[in-house]
Amino acid sequence: MTRERLRRVARTATNGRLDAPRFHPRRPFHSPLPLQLWAAYLCGFAATQTHAAGGHHSVDDAAILDGDQCQVETWSDRHARTSQGLLHIGPACRIGAVELGLNLEREHGGEGRTVRAGPQVKWAFEIDDRLSAGVLATAGWQSDAHATALRFASSSVVIPVTWQIDDSWRAHINVGRDFHRVQPRTSHSGAAIEWSALPSVSFVAERFREGGGNAWRAGMRWTPVQALSVDLSRARGLRADAPAWWTLGFTWAFVR
Repeated sequence: MTRERLRRVARTATNGRLDAPRFHPRRPFHSPLPLQLWAAYLCGFAATQTHAAGGHHSVDDAAILDGDQCQVETWSDRHARTSQGLLHIGPACRIGAVELGLNLEREHGGEGRTVRAGPQVKWAFEIDDRLSAGVLATAGWQSDAHATALRFASSSVVIPVTWQIDDSWRAHINVGRDFHRVQPRTSHSGAAIEWSALPSVSFVAERFREGGGNAWRAGMRWTPVQALSVDLSRARGLRADAPAWWTLGFTWAFVR
């Protein structure tokens, strides 16, 4: 199931998702301070997120770019009530049977600036006309205000499964693990549903678990032209005192 086929139903761009990892060790989730809680969510979910069913979304789909395609994804996260934020840039190309990508991120907040970089590789295959599966592996290095050199931070392995329900609806399931350098490994899972309301407008809702934390996200995608898509979403942790954040993203797909 190639992305070109899926794109006719739901979107133009490839997934975001991580999901190249957004990747670095998460802070303890029990922190009592709102700012620390926000940092745990933003840093954590950003650190292990894979290319997902739409740019910055956390639940990935089981599809890769077509053989002659490349793309550039970029998105920015912003906390709903503070100046904390994150900027992501992720180029990727189909090389042979796999999709290879590079993820670059810059986060700013109360504790200064953090820079992250790391590769990702994804493989996907069709089970039948409506069902597909794949494997996504990512790794990440990071530096912060107290370190000038990038250090290995974490890696992730995720198995995405996509079910094409009909011409307007798709469902995604993810199961995987995050492996942190200085913290115990954690589960990486989630489920998402996509609805293509119009040829150029679709909506995504997802519930996901990463790095020991649970959250939901809801968003929409607008595809003004075939090669460009624009994403906007709001996410929030499930704890009563958890932060919320907005994400705006753009994806440009092209033939190399």
